[in-house]
Amino acid sequence: MKKDRVKEQHEYQLSYFGKEFSQVDSYVLEPWQQTYIKRIREYLLGRDHKNKTLIDIGTGRGYVAVEMAKLGVNVIACDLTKESLSNIAKYKKQFKLNNIKLIQCKAEKIPLKNNSIDFVIANAVLEHIPEESKAIIEWKRILKRGGKMFVTVPLKYQYNWPFLIPINYFYDKKIGHLRRYTKEDLERKFNMKAVAYMYTGHLIKFIGSLVFTVILRTHILEPILEELDQREAKHKYGATNVIVVFKK
Repeated sequence: MKKDRVKEQHEYQLSYFGKEFSQVDSYVLEPWQQTYIKRIREYLLGRDHKNKTLIDIGTGRGYVAVEMAKLGVNVIACDLTKESLSNIAKYKKQFKLNNIKLIQCKAEKIPLKNNSIDFVIANAVLEHIPEESKAIIEWKRILKRGGKMFVTVPLKYQYNWPFLIPINYFYDKKIGHLRRYTKEDLERKFNMKAVAYMYTGHLIKFIGSLVFTVILRTHILEPILEELDQREAKHKYGATNVIVVFKK
């Protein structure tokens, strides 16, 4: 990708997410975020995680960094935006989490040593990055031999329900998504062993969230919707996102 396009994408992401994160006024762990934490604990951390080091690339709202730190993992939270890191600094103080380190950097250029990280998390990040291959090389570079990586990306349109494709397309353009993936795409691009995978954001969750959360403005059924969505984790068609866990 040309340098001007790369610069334009970074500036758009800084503006869009900087504005979004500046409007966050408190720490809230939503049911869908709780599901991600559950999956990370099960498929990435395992039992032997105390005092190991994890990097949350594109930490965003910071819930992964905070919840991992609560578990005793040494966390490095990095993001493009100072607004994201400012919020996490507040949570760090709020929850007395001295095991969180904050770094403002691009996902393609992380100021850490080779083979220095036990766990890498890139949750809804890769699709935003203009120089995709540089990011992948960088994430693999910092990951220790035997370490694991948890990657979440949007699933290609061909596996979405046809009537949802226009909505997903509009969302992609709005939020700055540059591409979509399949599990096979990720395996080929990362050239690493996939030890687990799952699909998320199925139709029942989408419709349920639309009806109850958006229209009726109630969150009471969100845990149930999350449970139903998890039951469909191995079904590709009709999903919105794919999660792949790699081992180096």
